[in-house]
Amino acid sequence: MRPPLEVKVSAGVIALGALVFVAVALAWDQQALRLPIGAGILAVAVCVGLVLRLRFVRTVTMIVMGLFALVHLLIALDGGPWWIRLVSGLLCAAYIYVAVLVNTEPARHYLEPK
Repeated sequence: MRPPLEVKVSAGVIALGALVFVAVALAWDQQALRLPIGAGILAVAVCVGLVLRLRFVRTVTMIVMGLFALVHLLIALDGGPWWIRLVSGLLCAAYIYVAVLVNTEPARHYLEPK
């Protein structure tokens, strides 16, 4: 069974968001790379889980996306350069979008086979 568009878009947004987070951290402060690299590793694990249809991956994806959205919301509300706050706000919205996408009917049907 081929993955539906919702799962493909979710995996793409997660992967692209992790790359953007690491790129912004590299551009702003090379000393603070622990969180972006850790988030990137976790994002890769979630993407692999989505592609391979691992058990409980929908629940894990929603939890991880909630945590990522919270982290980016805190970064966006912190006092920093405007471009970092803008990117973090966009990433927060993208991660909430992914949490909604994995709850759609095609994604549920694909990720939770009966």
